[in-house]
Amino acid sequence: MFSSLRSWLNIKVLLGAIIFAVCIFAILLAILWSAKAEAISQAPATAFLNIIEAPTETPPAPVVTQTPTAEPTSVQDVPLPSGNIAIGDYVQVAGTGGDGLRLHVTAGVSSEVHYIAIESEVFLVRDGPINADDYIWWLLQDPYTENEVGWGVSNYLGVVQNP
Repeated sequence: MFSSLRSWLNIKVLLGAIIFAVCIFAILLAILWSAKAEAISQAPATAFLNIIEAPTETPPAPVVTQTPTAEPTSVQDVPLPSGNIAIGDYVQVAGTGGDGLRLHVTAGVSSEVHYIAIESEVFLVRDGPINADDYIWWLLQDPYTENEVGWGVSNYLGVVQNP
């Protein structure tokens, strides 16, 4: 095995391989050097500055005032005074100023709040009245879900017909 390898590895083959490697290295070095020379010879880019004028002031739009027109409201949407509330009636939350009506677990202001009813929400009266903390309380239930049940004060309730 070594004898066949020795016949291939003589001084002429080794010298030829070294010369071939040096030539390849020289060609590669020449290619890299010429690429570097081209990169340096490029002219530097010129920067341009565009000045944009500020926009002119826009005159304010004229103020248009609209005159309110009276629209008829249906009797169904207007809550009646709270003195007419009875068990089985439908009542609507009104007059909270957008804050909503807090429905408590038990009648009383110190009781835990179970649910906050939004303005114009309709409930079914299930129980009451109970007088607690200088308020008249009614047990209200959402007619669509049985989970929303709580005691609310009558100050923010009005009876509605056929909700």
